[in-house]
Formats: sequence, C-alpha cells, structure tokens
Amino acid sequence: MSEATEDTRVGLIGKTVGRYRVTGELGRGGMATVYRAHDPQLGRDVAIKVMHGAFAGRTDLEARFRREARAVATIKHDGIVDVYDFAPAAGGEPGYIVTEIVEGPTLRALLDQHGGRLLPEVTALVAARVAGALGAAHARGIVHRDVKPDNVMFDRAGAGPVRVLLTDFGIAHMTEAETMTATGAIVGSPIYMSPEQARGQEILPASDVFSLGVMLYHVTTGRPPFAGRDPLTAIAAILKGEFLRPSQVDAHVGPALEAVILRCLKSTPVERFPDGHAVEAALGDIARDVHGLLGASDTGAVLRRFFDEGAEKFGATVSEHVAEQAYERAQAHVRRREMTRALAEINRVFAYAPGHAGAQALLAALSRRRRVGKLASAALALATLLAVGAGAQHWRAARRAAASGGVAGVAVVATQTLRLAARTTTPAAEVPSSTPAAMPPPAPSATPPARTGAGKHKQAARPRAQASASPSRPAETSPPVTGAGSATVAPPAASPGAATATAVPPTTTAAAPPATAPSVIPTPISPRPAPTASLALRASQGFCSPSLDDRPPSIHPSYEHVAPGIHRLFCTLPSGAKVFVSNYDLRPGTRPNLVIVPGTDGHPLLSLPD
Repeated sequence: MSEATEDTRVGLIGKTVGRYRVTGELGRGGMATVYRAHDPQLGRDVAIKVMHGAFAGRTDLEARFRREARAVATIKHDGIVDVYDFAPAAGGEPGYIVTEIVEGPTLRALLDQHGGRLLPEVTALVAARVAGALGAAHARGIVHRDVKPDNVMFDRAGAGPVRVLLTDFGIAHMTEAETMTATGAIVGSPIYMSPEQARGQEILPASDVFSLGVMLYHVTTGRPPFAGRDPLTAIAAILKGEFLRPSQVDAHVGPALEAVILRCLKSTPVERFPDGHAVEAALGDIARDVHGLLGASDTGAVLRRFFDEGAEKFGATVSEHVAEQAYERAQAHVRRREMTRALAEINRVFAYAPGHAGAQALLAALSRRRRVGKLASAALALATLLAVGAGAQHWRAARRAAASGGVAGVAVVATQTLRLAARTTTPAAEVPSSTPAAMPPPAPSATPPARTGAGKHKQAARPRAQASASPSRPAETSPPVTGAGSATVAPPAASPGAATATAVPPTTTAAAPPATAPSVIPTPISPRPAPTASLALRASQGFCSPSLDDRPPSIHPSYEHVAPGIHRLFCTLPSGAKVFVSNYDLRPGTRPNLVIVPGTDGHPLLSLPD
C-alpha cells in the first residue's frame, strides 16, 4: 500500500503525495485535509488538498472533483487561489489539488478572535472582495455553493496590502449539498444555504449571493439571520424567510450596507443581485467611503492597517470618523425633510459614539418637531372645521399659519375663525334647501332672497319685520356682505370689525327685533390628548439591568404612558458599566416587551420582541 493511501486521520505529514513532500497540516474539513507541502521540482511551498480515504472509489465524486479543479484553474482573479496541479484518484492513491499556499487566518478564526463580529466597515471591505471573486467564478459558469467564513482567507504575507481570498472550490462544496452522513444530517453548513439549495433545486449564481448575504449579516451582527438547534431547524428557518433587520440587531449597521444585505437575502432568486459582480458594485460606494475616511488607497491597505494596529485601536479610529460622517448625513437628511433616514443615521452615531452631543441635540429637536407637528395637525383640523362657515381664505390662512407659526399660529387663526363663525353662522331655520328646484316660488309679499356675491355660496337675507311698512313697499333688507373668500354672508347689525363690501344705510323705519332664533355659536372642539405607549424590558437570564433613556436601571423595568418616538435602550452590566444597546421607535398605543440578549462578545443585543 502506498504511503498516500493511509487513513488521513493518521495524517500524511512527512510522507509524499505525488511529487510533493508533506511538511505540515493547514486545515481539516469534513471531506478533505489541506497540508503544507514542498515541491522539489520548482523549489516552492504549496498547499495540497487531499480527499479523505472514505471517499475513495466514488467515481461520481472523483469526476466532479476533476471537472471542478480544471474549471477553477481557468479563473484568474486576485481573490481566488491559483491552482498549480491536479491528480485524480488512481493506483490506490487519492485525488488531490495543489494550489498556492495561504496560511490565513480564515475569516472564521478572525471572528473567534474578536468576539464573533467585526465592524461593518471592515466587513463591507471583505465582502466586496469575496463578491468580486464570486463574480469571476460566475462568469465561468461556476457556482461555489459553500460561501461561509471558513472559506474566506487573508493573505498577510509580506508587508504589502492584505489579500482576501475565496477558497474551497474543490470536492467539499461539490458534495456537501448531496451527501448524507450516517445520521442522515446534511453535511456542510446549512445556516448559509439558500432556500433553493435547501430544497434541492437548481443552483445558480444567485444562490451564492444569498450565502454571501448570510455571511455579511452574521459577521456584522454576531449572529446568523437563520439559526436553529439542529440543521433541519435551521433549514426550516431559511425556508420560512423571516429575520430581523441587521440594524435592529446591531445599530452599527448603516442604511447602505443594510440595503445590500436585505437584497441578498430575498427568498426568490430573481429578487436578489444576479451574481457576484453586481454585489461587488453595490458594495463599492461603501468601500470607497471607508477608503476616504482613513485616507487609504484601496481595501488591501485598510486591511493591512487593521491587522497591524489591532482591532481595538483601528476600531476607535474608525468609530470616530464614522460617527461624524453619520452625524453630517443626519443633518443633511433633516434639511431635506427625510426624517426616517435622519433617524437611521442618528442611530448609527449613538452606536459609535453614545455621548455625541450634536446627535443628542438633533434627536431632541426632531422629537420636539414631531410633537409640534401632531399638535399643529390637530389645531389645523379644528381651524378647518371652523373655517368652513367663514370662507376658504381663513382656511388657507390656517394652513399658512401651520407651516410658518406652528401650533401658536394655527391657534390664533382658529380663535379668529371661531369668533367669525359665531358672528356669521346662519340659524338652521334660515338656511335654504340645497335643491333649488324643490323650492316653491316665492309669494309676492315674501322676503326676496339674498343677492349672490362673488362666490358660489348663498345664504338667505335676514328678514326684517316692518311694524309700519307700507304694503306696497317691499320689506327692507340689508345688502349682503362679502365675507372671506367667495362666501356671501349677512352681517349682524353693527358688528364691530366685520368687513363689508357695501355700507349699510341707516334704517328710517322702526324695525322690530328679529323673528328668528339667535345665532348658534359652535362649541369649540377640544383636541384629543396625545396617544402614549407602554414598554417593558428584560435581559435574558438577568445578565444585565435594562433601562430606558435616562431612567435608572432595573431587573425587569416597565414603563407606562411613554411618549411615542425614538427612545434609547441601555443595559447596566454587573461591573456597573452602562452600555448602549439600540434605539427603538416606540409606536403610539403599542405595548412591546423587548428582550436584551448577550452577544457572542458579551455586548448586549436587542432580540425579538415577545
């Protein structure tokens, strides 16, 4: 038996595979083991991936292995390792693929080292490079099928820019979707599978796009969008397609990156980005923003700085720049009246700089504006109701007051309109029918109808009972007064301040008091009290004490009659540190029960509401 046919669980270190002398192990997976080896002919070190002996004799897998190796060898991209050599299984020796050597670390190892997640800015840079590599493969008709942090590596060799490489285009990803273990579980990483991959349907480039979206979500928030206690539960979650928005889990995720992630995670392939190149283009603006913030020329230079400075120092620098940039964007959105976008950017400011004074002032101003807007709407509605009888001009004045003077301006107009309506309201008995054809012809001695003014509205003239009027002389009537706008109304006698189109001549005949009932003064409508909401907070297993805004922390706080709007959630750790968790938009009339859970790095995260 050849040295290479030994069970790979024992290992091949110190042995020879083909012409390559194995000197060490680089990584081990479910389908193959990757070793460091030396090529004596070219005098260089290489990586050699050897299929496990358990798959020897599987002609279908060996055929796929051969086709894949040849296909990947044709891809020329900086983000894909170069393939140097390939040998199929023959003569009792397993098949193997020889590539350039990249010692890592992998993205998975980097996550484990930094608490399970990375800054969104770093993640976007890495994902853009991975997307470019996928695009190159997709252009060759190759679908990776196993995009996950374990298959992304960083080449830190030398002092130059750091490369991001997509690996494992070999046998592992070709068989994981269709090979079952002895227990019947799917081999591989089901939490990164696309819905069509989980269903066993045709796999196209959009499947890799979905997996890339899952990886983006996972690396930025510290947890995958779809998870379960076992592979089948995870697959069921993927097929259901429900998950929290990334920014709800971690406020560091900005709107631009979130939009890319959400499109990648669409359940239907046609709704996603079509291929890797499209995702790379979508992430391009975010990557360029990061380059500009740090004064770097490209992604490789930024990643070199990340590895050289360390995550803590690098993160502090990035946080300062991103907070200021998000604050400037929030101000720009406010000027353009894009309040939803402004609140999203303010949310990011607080995530990176919880005590940012400018963002706190801007949020307070937005909250006041929101309350004023609601009160102004109520006052404008009241003024509109009252202005119906006074004419369109006062209604337009109320709208102008709401736009310029806010609640105070509308209140003034509402008061003026109320007074005018009280003076000019016609008693119900005097309002003519709205259907002129149904009215009987007036009798010769009847009071003539009021003359029509400039507008379309008509009101009956106020009749005057003439105690000593001649039968042949029609009863005197006051000429109509043109009120605000186009309405024509009749004024009461000697109304101070009433605008008249024609002066009322003095009446020479003694006039009896009006026979009609006095005018009805409408009852002012009191605006409804502003709606409130309630909120309850708790921390999973009591690992911290939650609190709302500047309120004191408690084990399980509950808040009643809270004003709707954006509120800040905190958690006080046993050490006494008060940690910002997230902003929460509390809707009127709701009673959410929010749960705060510990992230993989111990930082509190907002989970699903109960």
